[in-house]
This record gives sequence, structure tokens and C-alpha cells, in this order.
Amino acid sequence: MTVFRMGAPLIAGLALLCVAPAQAQQANMTFFVTSAGPGKGADLGGLAGADQFCQQLAASVGAGSKTWRAYLSTQGNGAVNARDRVGKGPWLTQKG
Repeated sequence: MTVFRMGAPLIAGLALLCVAPAQAQQANMTFFVTSAGPGKGADLGGLAGADQFCQQLAASVGAGSKTWRAYLSTQGNGAVNARDRVGKGPWLTQKG
């Protein structure tokens, strides 16, 4: 099993960016930034856990009807790029 680690200072210094794959000309929010965490420091539970946390945050404010993904990358074999996970914009806040 391959374990991916991000340094706690890196996570502590960055806010979690949650992004929904955007649809062209959509007037609804497609991303948000949060400083809230699941309460386990830098342990977000991998990409799946971070995505689940984003989905929960979005649902708590009535935006849970989309699929939300954390803007996070992994390293090593099978590395995942954050930008590839969320696709292209346009990126809109709740204010458009």
C-alpha cells in the first residue's frame, strides 16, 4: 500500500478549496474556500475523505445537489493532480 503524506504545516497554512465541476453559463456557486476542518488536523482521510467533507459542508448551506471535490493533489505512483480532478471553470462564488 502506498501512503501519501502532506506536511501538517502545508495543510495548516492552506484553506481547503472545494470545487464542483462547472457547467458553462451556470449562475450557481462552483467553488468555496473554508478554514473549517473535520477536527483531525491535517488528516482529511485522503482524497475521498476530503471530498466527503466538502460535500458535507456544501450540503450544510443548501448547495449539496452538486458533486463537490477538494482541490488536492497526491504524489507518487498513480499521482492525482488537483486541477485534473475538478476540470475547467468558469469558477463562480455564491455572488457570481
